Amino acid sequence: MSVLNKVFASAPSNPDDVRMTLGEHLEELRTRLIRALIGLFVGTVVCYMFIDYLQAFLMWPVFAIYRSHGLPAEIRTMAPAEQFMTDLKVALIIGLIVSAPYSIMQIWGFIAAGLYPHERRWVRAFAPVSIILFFTGAVFLIVVVNPLLLKFLLTYRTDLPDVARFMPSFLVASQEGVPITDTTSPPATAPNTLGTQFIPSYKEDPQDVADGVLWLNGTEREIRVRYGDKVYAVAHVREVGHANRVVPDIRFSEIIPFTLQLAAAFGIGFQVPVVVAFLAVLGIFSADEMARFRRHVILIMAIAAAVFTPSPDPFSMMLLLLPMVGLFEAGLFVARRIERSRAAAQTA
Repeated sequence: MSVLNKVFASAPSNPDDVRMTLGEHLEELRTRLIRALIGLFVGTVVCYMFIDYLQAFLMWPVFAIYRSHGLPAEIRTMAPAEQFMTDLKVALIIGLIVSAPYSIMQIWGFIAAGLYPHERRWVRAFAPVSIILFFTGAVFLIVVVNPLLLKFLLTYRTDLPDVARFMPSFLVASQEGVPITDTTSPPATAPNTLGTQFIPSYKEDPQDVADGVLWLNGTEREIRVRYGDKVYAVAHVREVGHANRVVPDIRFSEIIPFTLQLAAAFGIGFQVPVVVAFLAVLGIFSADEMARFRRHVILIMAIAAAVFTPSPDPFSMMLLLLPMVGLFEAGLFVARRIERSRAAAQTA
């Protein structure tokens, strides 16, 4: 709270006593923006120093989904400078999120210059709540929503039916360009071999294996071999199912900014109760008036959720809209309590 007092210390005690010109307002705005940009620069530099750990934390849902569906846990880059540019972009976005509390304090400080002392008291109360809600929304997206969203998007209809088995044999042969011959299938009790070597299965990589010996890593679903002090993956095994599979191939420069943009969108969306309560405190709208136009507010929030979410699918939009609707009702509850307490104080 002492930090907030310093932020509002430069504001006049009463805006009616000190009339600022348009140039002074612009100068105050410029100062606040410069401070916010400096905080963003510092946050970006710090995040770039830990970019490997940050990206590993953001990528764990994708790797977990790949492993659970028998796919290699790897992300591809399509351009020579893609990974470097993605590192800069990720550091900038995370730096923006990390420095958001300082930037929000600068915004509140600029707004407080035109507020009366009793209104400024509410700003000091709402600013910490706004910062906490922003980080709550970002963490809620990364920990809860993002794994569910990625699991739905990456595993949506990954197998296609093999229509060749339902078509006449001469049509299949003409499409494949080779004659169909009947071959004898191997027995169901064939030993687990690769050539003439038996492949043991382990949950983790064994430590006492000689060079050139193959084994199956059951956790990663890979056939591996040791050579010297290093372990190499020979092949990735997957379940034998449909002949036609849709394999997700995500670019490195797409998945991480997608997650971070969603995190920023959820952080902004979680500001709804602060906005609702602040409008009621300033007397711009009462809680009953905002509740009366609930349907219009929900429509505006739906449009905002569609704009903020980087993915065009309705699933991600609904994952942001539903918490916003619940937070809007929570804001109305807080606004009614504030109005009742103020009415009781005036009566007393």
